Amino acid sequence: MAAGVPPNPIEKPGWTLDRHDEFNGSLDSSLWITNYLESRTPEWRSRARYHFRDNALVLRIDDDQPTYYAGGNPMKVSSIQTAQRVGLHQTSPFDHEIPTVMKYTPQYGYFEIRAKSSARHGMHTAFWTVGKQDTYEQRAEIDVFEHGKGKHGLSSFYYSLHKWSDPNLPEVGQTLQAGFDVTSDFHIYALEWTPTQIKLYVDNVLKNTINASPAYASAFLLGIYENAGWNGTVNPSDPEPKEFVVDYFRAYKKADPGGIVSGATYKIKNVATGRYLDSENNGGLTVASGTSYDDQNWVVTQHSSGACTVRNARSGRFYLDTDTTGNRVVWNSGEVSTDSLWSLEPAGGGWRLNNSTSVRDHLYTTAAGEVKWNTGSTDNTTVWSFERR
Repeated sequence: MAAGVPPNPIEKPGWTLDRHDEFNGSLDSSLWITNYLESRTPEWRSRARYHFRDNALVLRIDDDQPTYYAGGNPMKVSSIQTAQRVGLHQTSPFDHEIPTVMKYTPQYGYFEIRAKSSARHGMHTAFWTVGKQDTYEQRAEIDVFEHGKGKHGLSSFYYSLHKWSDPNLPEVGQTLQAGFDVTSDFHIYALEWTPTQIKLYVDNVLKNTINASPAYASAFLLGIYENAGWNGTVNPSDPEPKEFVVDYFRAYKKADPGGIVSGATYKIKNVATGRYLDSENNGGLTVASGTSYDDQNWVVTQHSSGACTVRNARSGRFYLDTDTTGNRVVWNSGEVSTDSLWSLEPAGGGWRLNNSTSVRDHLYTTAAGEVKWNTGSTDNTTVWSFERR
């Protein structure tokens, strides 16, 4: 096994393994395409060069490798990706038609590689995403790890969100200090992607959060590039091959909140007070003693992001929703947005409901029976038990 930070266990608490490739001597052909954005250039120019060493994938640039484009452009690429279509990524030049193949295009989750970059001149390596582009706007790019020695030295890299044609996203680019040489040993780089944020983890430590998120499925790419135009010039005396070594790729979905069944109906009891979440007229909520009325019955439904909606069973009353006035929680008229999505986090004696909107945290109740959201407190007023109906 390669040196550096050791691999993570494949099981990740709170997450369910969705897809992975450990690169133990072969590529998973149900996951990867070995041509880089093929519709831009003749097929033979887009092919990745790669092999396997010590149970890791080695993407490489060779002396005899053709340039990606004809006509004197010196760029070379070796890349694998989880989807393809004509015109994928930015405003692509066109060379030929290719079939649309979407092998793996998740929306939200936790995505992780263990990798070592290249220390060579004029090179860069990248672990990144691109929107699957079902519409023109779905083209945002997340650069989880993008490193080139000529631009970043040996101990920093680029983490960015490029909106391209997505009008709902900001443009965010950040050079981050790794605190180690990213070319000498293996380290773990991961993206947590939720409906409201993208978070970067390095060696399992949260390093950066961008409070924006592409709201559509995306493809993943792993690649090494030479002479891409922004990372300095290749030193002609620096011999080939030049390498990007990746020990594994792993993708996770948010785990089903254990013991709580999506689509089932529950009474939700506050552990501190012993009183039940109860809907009232005009969006109001309170906690009250247990009754058999349906205004205390709630349907919990998990969505593809892993977050849940909590809908009142009484006709015409809909989802738990956060409100800006006095930190109230109300029931709404049927809209599903970040305000009405909740993650369920295990807590002593029950669960905490954490709202998906940034800075709105846990559902809790006051001594007066009000139902509110807080900004981070985790006392026992934030713990709720779910009683199946």
